Amino acid sequence: MKLLPLLLLAALLPAQEDPAAAAARAMREGRFADAERLYRGLIQQVPNEPRLQLNLALALHSGKKYADANLAFAQFLKTNPPPGPVHLVAGLSLLKAHRPCDAAPILEKAKRWQASEQVLTELADAYSACKRYPQAGATYAEAAAKATANAGRLKRAAARPLFTALRPTSSNDAEFLYEFGDTLARTEGAEASLAVLERSVELAPSLTPARGALGRALVEAGRHADAIPHLVAASPADATLLLPLSRAYKATGRVEDAARTEQQYRISLAPQN
Repeated sequence: MKLLPLLLLAALLPAQEDPAAAAARAMREGRFADAERLYRGLIQQVPNEPRLQLNLALALHSGKKYADANLAFAQFLKTNPPPGPVHLVAGLSLLKAHRPCDAAPILEKAKRWQASEQVLTELADAYSACKRYPQAGATYAEAAAKATANAGRLKRAAARPLFTALRPTSSNDAEFLYEFGDTLARTEGAEASLAVLERSVELAPSLTPARGALGRALVEAGRHADAIPHLVAASPADATLLLPLSRAYKATGRVEDAARTEQQYRISLAPQN
């Protein structure tokens, strides 16, 4: 075969995607096993690149392979990065693997990065499980004080940078998306949260807190008819949802249902014997 036809044939062959780009795309698409395989291959080629160890750790953590994730996080943390979100995720991974005593010093570094209520609570849980009760009590008290000072809204705003950083690796994690969407609803308003909460419910229709958060956001956004089925599904587990459900019924002309639901809400407030 002559050279020109060979060149034409080569031009018709699909270009192979760069492994690093393929791994990043797999993470974005929630294909964590593929991302793990690709990052392991890249590490074999460039064994001393810390960023690859971190990406592998995140892929393993997102795939709920916590024991393997802990090994990869440990390799990355040997580079002594400054306190940051990675310390929180690494600490959470150790807690998931039932290693609270190993998690505590990692979470202490996360606290240096951001002494948010979430970080403080996870650290207190680690102390408690490790039977370091004085530190646990003091840290729980610090978390409670933080929650009171922030009055609910600001405490979730503190978690916003972490959620944003981790979202590409957790696009198919319904619980993560619920937490992120709830954060957006509280800090940036209902409209900002809808797409994230809708995705969470799409992935896990039985995730009751996500349905409740979505119902609330839909009411705030004026989409009362859309809100009703979510609030009906979630209100048996959370009586506070009866009030926005009553509003949604009233806005859609279902006056009797609105009155009945408001009465149920009032009954829920009564002291239980």
